Amino acid sequence: MKKTLLASLALMLGWGGAAFAQTEVDVLRYSQLGVSGTARIQGIGGAQTALGADISSLSGNPAGLGMFRRSEFTITPGVQSVTTNTSINLMDGTLERSTGSNSNFVFPQLGVVVSNRKGDSEAGDWRGVTFGVGFTRLNNFNEHYTSYRTQSGDVDPTLVEYLTDLAAQNNRSRESLDNEYDSGITTLEGLGYGAFLYDVDVNDDGENEYFPVDRFGSITQREEIIREGSQSQIDIGVGTSYKDRLYLGASLGIVTVDFSQRNIYTEAEGDAATSFTSLEYTDEFSTAGAGVNLKLGLIARPVDALRLGLSIQTPTAYTFDDDYQRRMVTTFDDGVESAEEAPGQFSYRMVTPFRATGGVAFFAGKYGFISGDVEFVNYGSAKYREDDDFSSGGFFDDINEGIKNNNNSVVNYRIGAEGRYEVFRLRAGYAYNADPENGSSYDSGFINYKYGPTQNYTLGAGIRLQNFYVDAAYVHTLQDVNYAPFVSGTSYSPYELKTTAEPQFNIDKKQNSVLVTLGFNF
Repeated sequence: MKKTLLASLALMLGWGGAAFAQTEVDVLRYSQLGVSGTARIQGIGGAQTALGADISSLSGNPAGLGMFRRSEFTITPGVQSVTTNTSINLMDGTLERSTGSNSNFVFPQLGVVVSNRKGDSEAGDWRGVTFGVGFTRLNNFNEHYTSYRTQSGDVDPTLVEYLTDLAAQNNRSRESLDNEYDSGITTLEGLGYGAFLYDVDVNDDGENEYFPVDRFGSITQREEIIREGSQSQIDIGVGTSYKDRLYLGASLGIVTVDFSQRNIYTEAEGDAATSFTSLEYTDEFSTAGAGVNLKLGLIARPVDALRLGLSIQTPTAYTFDDDYQRRMVTTFDDGVESAEEAPGQFSYRMVTPFRATGGVAFFAGKYGFISGDVEFVNYGSAKYREDDDFSSGGFFDDINEGIKNNNNSVVNYRIGAEGRYEVFRLRAGYAYNADPENGSSYDSGFINYKYGPTQNYTLGAGIRLQNFYVDAAYVHTLQDVNYAPFVSGTSYSPYELKTTAEPQFNIDKKQNSVLVTLGFNF
């Protein structure tokens, strides 16, 4: 398996399969966490570190388990929609736009806590112990991007020129490409050669020359990116209370990842002067991973109106198994040519960053509270590895060095409030995840790309009865990035050429979630 990173392709289209999937982009996908938990917690922007007495404490600050006075079961269903606006800056300076959207039923939270608390009349400084088990959806990866554009085949470079250019960069000879085709295709340029998208010959000076297939008319290009999967965590935790002033807790997190991506890229041309009709490139990639982490926390309540919280989470140690396959089909006037790689597999390990969070909550008696969190994450500390020894050499060394150099230590913050009137609750919140980069976009040899900060605006409401409650929340998530001069969004190119320019893409992503939590006390 070729150990080369083509980050321009791995970022959005994922071209290169698993051989190119272990990049800085993948580390950030599993390290950046959204607003999660029950509808109550999501309604206040996730600001729960100093709050306690919510089952979401299992995945936030387990010290909050010590505040439970009764046992509780909760379940949270929801609906999530993602809308993407894609802009393409073409070679002639024009701008084309397209929109994609999809909606999914989600299951953000499920859990139970069992409280073994002493009665108010019972003596003892330690007031009891609460055990909890909970499921939390940390990230939803379901997305669907589609874009269209038309370019001039005799002026503007497309995927055909990219593959031809790649063969030239690697100085591939006809003999080496024929040998690769016979023994099993392992490279992108080999895939293009096998599908008859370019040819190679030797000139009079004995040098290789590369000739892309002729295309003179307008070329219609289409990309479709289908992503599915999620990142979830099962927490097993315990919390206790000392004099109802100091609360301590710990929880073990078992994280699972299920992610797949299918990319379909087509180019079509209808000029009668050329035999080329169309090409279709398909890249299928899936990965399954599991990891573990440990959370420790405390909450202090020096006075009834004030709570101070602190939690730490160890790095999450993952193992991943990737499966991938690429294929290409070219249609000519007189027939069809196709080529594909053999299905491949790759296994590796990943460690995501350590997290530390501090929080404060102010209570206005029975009328509600204001809560705020500040979280520290060093995204540059994430690592890939092949074995248990981080100091040993390996092909992950360059990637790990890039992660270290290109990522920040950042501070994220969350703030939320809840107002109370009898059994009714109203909530609002805001959460900001800072830009993980160090101020400049990644440059991994072929393409510069950029993750930006994420903002979450939340609203919520609820009704609390003696043995039952229901909460609802709405979460609006967006990326606010000014990467390209003409549009806000996340920018990438589907291919990049060394000899000429390529089209520039910008994606503006918005996500909306509506969820309801049903809680039962016993």
